[in-house]
Amino acid sequence: MKTVYFNEASAEHTSEVLSIVKDFAEQNRQIEHIVVATTEGTTGLLASRMFKDKNVVVVTHQTGFAAPNENELDEKVRSEILAEGASVLTATHAFAGIPRGIRRELGSWETTEILAVAYRTFGQGTKVCCEIAMMAADAGYVPVDRDVICIAGTGRGADTAWIIQPANTHAFPKIKMRACLCKPIDF
Repeated sequence: MKTVYFNEASAEHTSEVLSIVKDFAEQNRQIEHIVVATTEGTTGLLASRMFKDKNVVVVTHQTGFAAPNENELDEKVRSEILAEGASVLTATHAFAGIPRGIRRELGSWETTEILAVAYRTFGQGTKVCCEIAMMAADAGYVPVDRDVICIAGTGRGADTAWIIQPANTHAFPKIKMRACLCKPIDF
């Protein structure tokens, strides 16, 4: 297995990332789940169309992430993703939640946000891949005893993909970041 390195983080890598994942998934049919991060839905919709033979879980930002009472995923796009047979998961970010609220209000850092910073040293997409694997496990969309493929990016689109054995958030030390399929070098 080889890792593809992009020179920079960019949404322009989305098609290539999906192609890399498709090639790997076709050679590794035992992997049944693809977990993909999406904000406005473009990447999630592309993945839900491309991986019809897999259980696709599209993970959105939590409601209220950008603005109170709002979700950035348009309802029309959400409906299209669901019509393609994928699942949509909207939940609190595994590395954020209450600790982010404490940091914003009191200025003190909590363990989960420190972990997020540590994961970001490998790139934003790597942090998000780890996070969405746990979120999907907590929601019951993916197993914790088998590998899945997670796709994420830096800002919009996709520039990162990992093979991960998920863990529930309460069992975080058991997550296994098995192999990186692709990621940017500069981020």
